[in-house]
Amino acid sequence: MNLATIAAASQRAQAAYIDAPEKARAAFEALGLCFIDLYQNASHQAALSQSADGKLFLSISGTRFSQGKIGDLFDDMDLAPVDVGMGAQVTRGAYEGLSDMWQWALDTAPAESVFNVEGHSLGGWRATYTPLFIPVRRIGMLHAFEPPKGANAAYYARFQTELAGLVIVGQGRDIWFGYPRLGEWIHRPGPMLWIKSSGYSVIDTQDWPGGLNLADHSIDLAAQRLVALSETATQ
Repeated sequence: MNLATIAAASQRAQAAYIDAPEKARAAFEALGLCFIDLYQNASHQAALSQSADGKLFLSISGTRFSQGKIGDLFDDMDLAPVDVGMGAQVTRGAYEGLSDMWQWALDTAPAESVFNVEGHSLGGWRATYTPLFIPVRRIGMLHAFEPPKGANAAYYARFQTELAGLVIVGQGRDIWFGYPRLGEWIHRPGPMLWIKSSGYSVIDTQDWPGGLNLADHSIDLAAQRLVALSETATQ
């Protein structure tokens, strides 16, 4: 796992929460990116940006608590299964409405762009659904920071190739990383980066020990720690 790449993705996921277009533009430009556009409705928000070398980034916002977006909260709570084919299931709240967001992204981005997708919490949850909307040839890097468990085992088996490079990042004993605690929902089997108060470990998602710490569910804290870890690794 490349810490510098993960840290940069965490900063974009952090900036995706900014709901004022001009402030969002300033935040992405401060990261050295060209800001393209911001998508917003009652329960979705995402930003498109591009690096100087042409990489395209779709950064999906998590639950917008501070903005009072009730639709986001309903999406978090709606865990009804949606069958997306071949026995694969996803959670309805995180899934519904994504087709509109992806249509905006496809219409706005340069033709045949490869999408590098990241998000935190609900945004990371939604990032794992990327293979439902674009073919594998258009999927670049995928980063899910502190996402809840968003699909069943059949989903990850169906999209094993598309999600092989998905980077899952958990932090401490985050209460929402283990949500939902009932049903067949899981994280993608395989390695994840586990950020601790000091350092990190790479473990299998099934080996994460669980927890109920609300303070650990923070993209601000995760980005701060990842940037520090990245800088230490390059010294």
